[in-house]
Amino acid sequence: MDSPQHKHSPLSAVLGIVLAASIVVAGVVAVRILTATPPQKATTARWANATVEDVDASHLVYANSTNASDERNGTAENNQTNATSANKTDKKKHEVSPATIDAMMIGDVLMHDELVDSGYQQDGGYWFGFLFDHIRSYIDEADLRMLNQETVMGEPERGYHLTVGEVGPVMNTPTALADTEVDYGFNLILKSTNHVLDLGHSGLAHELDYWKDAHPNMPVVGVSNPHAESRDDSQNYVDNVYIYEHDGLKVGILNYTYDTNNHYDWDLDAQYVSYLSEDKIRDDVQKARDAGAEMLIACPHWGIQYDTTPSHEEYTYAKLFCDLGVDVIFGCHPHILQPVVMLRNAEGHKTVCFYSMGNFVAAGGMETDTLVGGVARVTLQRDKNGTCSVSAASLVPTVCCYTVGPNMSAWPITEWTYDLAAQSVRSNLTPDHAYAFCSEVLGDGFDPNTGVFTLNMDDEGIEL
Repeated sequence: MDSPQHKHSPLSAVLGIVLAASIVVAGVVAVRILTATPPQKATTARWANATVEDVDASHLVYANSTNASDERNGTAENNQTNATSANKTDKKKHEVSPATIDAMMIGDVLMHDELVDSGYQQDGGYWFGFLFDHIRSYIDEADLRMLNQETVMGEPERGYHLTVGEVGPVMNTPTALADTEVDYGFNLILKSTNHVLDLGHSGLAHELDYWKDAHPNMPVVGVSNPHAESRDDSQNYVDNVYIYEHDGLKVGILNYTYDTNNHYDWDLDAQYVSYLSEDKIRDDVQKARDAGAEMLIACPHWGIQYDTTPSHEEYTYAKLFCDLGVDVIFGCHPHILQPVVMLRNAEGHKTVCFYSMGNFVAAGGMETDTLVGGVARVTLQRDKNGTCSVSAASLVPTVCCYTVGPNMSAWPITEWTYDLAAQSVRSNLTPDHAYAFCSEVLGDGFDPNTGVFTLNMDDEGIEL
C-alpha cells in the first residue's frame, strides 16, 4: 500500500506533464539559440572577400552536405574540411603534365668551295652526309635539332664556287645539302643570316621553293618567300614566329640577322628577312606568347667576326632578350667560339646564352681558331605546377678538318687526332691547341677529360 504523500489526483498528473513538456521545449530552444550559427551570418563571414563564383561554390558545398547538423551549424571542423577539399580541387586544376625537351644546335654551316667540292659525286650530283657523320649521336639524342644554314641554296646555273661581290664573298650551295640535313634528322632550319640575299630575292625564293617541294614539313625560320604571292608560304616564318611543340610543351623560336650583305630595297627586304631590331623582337615575343609559347629560344646572327669577346651589340640584344623572358640564346656569325654564360634580369629570370658557337664547318682561308666550333645542348623542362626552366646546358666543342674529301667534317674534340690535324690545311690545329683554346674561351666549365663544357645551372647569373 502506497503512503498518502505519493498519491496524486488525475488533474495534478495532467498539470505535471504539461509543466515538464514546457521545460523541455524551452531548453531545446535555448540550446539552439546559443549554439546555432544563423545561415546568413555564416555565409557573410566565410565569403566576405569572395567573388561571385566563390559564393556560388559555397552554396554547392552546403547543398551537397550529407550531415544535416553540419550543414546547419557550420562548425570549425566542417569548415576546415571544406577548405581542404577546395584546396585539393584548385591544386589539381592547376597541375599540368610535366614535359621535357632536349634541344641541340650547331653553329655556322659555311659552305665554302672546299665543302662543295668534297660533296661532288661521280653522277654529277652532290651529297654531304660526311659533314654530320661524327655528331650523329648528338643529333639522335635531341628532340629539337636545329642548324644555322649560313649560305643560300640558289639557282644551279649561277654556279657553286665563291665569287667576290661589292660587299664581300657571294656563296651558292647545292640543294642536296637540304636533303642531307633532313636525312640526318635536323628538324628546324635557321635562315636569317648576312648571306641569305647573296643571290638576291630569286636565290632565296629558289631555296624556299625547294624546301616546300621536297621537304614540305621542314620549318625554315627567319625568312619568307619573295614568291609567296604565287606559292604556299606556310613553312616560312618571318612575320609569324615558329612554335615548336613536343611532349605538350610549346617553345617559340625567334631568328634574326644584324644585316644582309646585299640590299635591293630595305623596306622590301625586311618583308623577307628577319632583321634585328628592338621593336621587332618585342613584337615577336608577344606574338609567341599569344600563340601559347611557354618558353622562348632566340637565335640571333650578330657580333664581330673572329673576335672571341662578345660585342656591344651582343650585350645590348642579350639584355633585351633576357629582360623579355627569353630562356635560351643561340648566337651565330662571329665564326669563332665565344663564352657560354648565365644571364639574369632585374626580376630574377635567367637566360642561358651561347654568345657564339663558332663555325661548324668552314674552309675558304679560315684561320686556325675559327675551325673550332661546338654542338650546343639544353634541356627545357616544365614541372607539374607549370613552372618552366632550363635544367641543363652544355657545349661539345668540335674541330673542322680543313681539307677536300670525306674528312672535310666536324669532329668532337675528343675524336680529334694528330693524324687528322696533319691532313688539314691548318696543321697547327693540333689536339693540344684545340683543348687550350677551348679552355681559354669557355673557362672553368670546360672539362678536358670529357671534352665537354657544362654550365653551372645554380650560377646566380650576370645582370647586364
